[in-house]
Amino acid sequence: MYKTIKYLSMSLILILSACGGNDSNKNGNIEYPERTHKNGRSEIVLTKHQLEHISIETEMPVTKEVDIPLVLRGKAALNEVMTAHITSRIKGRVEKVYAVISDRVKRGQPIVDLYSQDFIALQSEFVQAEERLKRMKASDTDYSTAHSIYESARKKLEVVGLMESEIEQLADKHTPYTVISVRAPFDGTLISGGPSLPNEFGRAEAGVRLGEFVDVGKEFFVLANLQNIWILANVFENDLPLIKEGITGEITINAFPDEVYKGKLTRIYDIVEPASRTVKARFEVANHSGKLKPEMYVSVLVASKLGGTNPKIKSTALLKEKENNYVFVAVNDTTFQKRNVEAGRETKDYTEIIKGLNAGEKVVTKGTFYLKSELAKDTFAEDE
Repeated sequence: MYKTIKYLSMSLILILSACGGNDSNKNGNIEYPERTHKNGRSEIVLTKHQLEHISIETEMPVTKEVDIPLVLRGKAALNEVMTAHITSRIKGRVEKVYAVISDRVKRGQPIVDLYSQDFIALQSEFVQAEERLKRMKASDTDYSTAHSIYESARKKLEVVGLMESEIEQLADKHTPYTVISVRAPFDGTLISGGPSLPNEFGRAEAGVRLGEFVDVGKEFFVLANLQNIWILANVFENDLPLIKEGITGEITINAFPDEVYKGKLTRIYDIVEPASRTVKARFEVANHSGKLKPEMYVSVLVASKLGGTNPKIKSTALLKEKENNYVFVAVNDTTFQKRNVEAGRETKDYTEIIKGLNAGEKVVTKGTFYLKSELAKDTFAEDE
């Protein structure tokens, strides 16, 4: 009898404990309901506990034009329009060298003096033609021919580099010049020259040596105006719709990161480089400080625009899965739905959505990878 009563008492205690345990779980479910997974592996419901320990941020897509800060990498280069090859236009011997590499010269400044028998012969031809023309009258039958010969002789002197004032002086005094000067066509810096004696760095300082005999076309120097520099920036082909000629960019040099230069985009090249899938964009930059030097690495920041009426989301919201793109749409504060979308133009900051989103819906912009991992856990559990 005692054993029977003891057994019934213990059974009653177990039943009451079980009931009490169910109440406790019920209350726990109210605070922290189990995570559920619905709609064919496309929806995640997070618990209060999960939401307290992760950071989920959502935003509505924008349909207006948005600013896209685009950073382009590139290099400084010579302004080819303001670059010239300084060459000999006549045979002769070098009588004097006025400048060496890295010297800055002014427009019209002599760089090399040449003694040339051909130059003396051209001057003699001009003097004879000029004297003959002076002796004739405009009414003479041979005047037209004499005038043509004079103009031809004058033009030859201009071609070999004689200045207008020098030609006028030759016409007045009939005294030939001993040497002809090779002059700078514009202000600039001499940046290279022909073979010469090497300096301590293994490069030629002078473009030509004193006493050297030169032929027509002999290059003495390359002259470049370094006050105006080109920036050749690389633009990925997907970013081409975001830029256009005429926009400005802020250029920073890796060597001087605290200094910013303004440049104007003057040309977008027509060729895509196969290896990098980029196109060159040319910016023109004033370089009055002289700190920008050819071949320096630079960054160009342009304020581009992404327009159109299609919704645009932050690029952090877009996830990729094999051939598909998808986002997580916030159904409510705790429920998030995986939604396949068709993406248009993609940039670092924004992505255009062509299809898949409805007006007024919010997409997850932060915490997407947590939702992706939660979805993967459910998928893995159901597959088991």
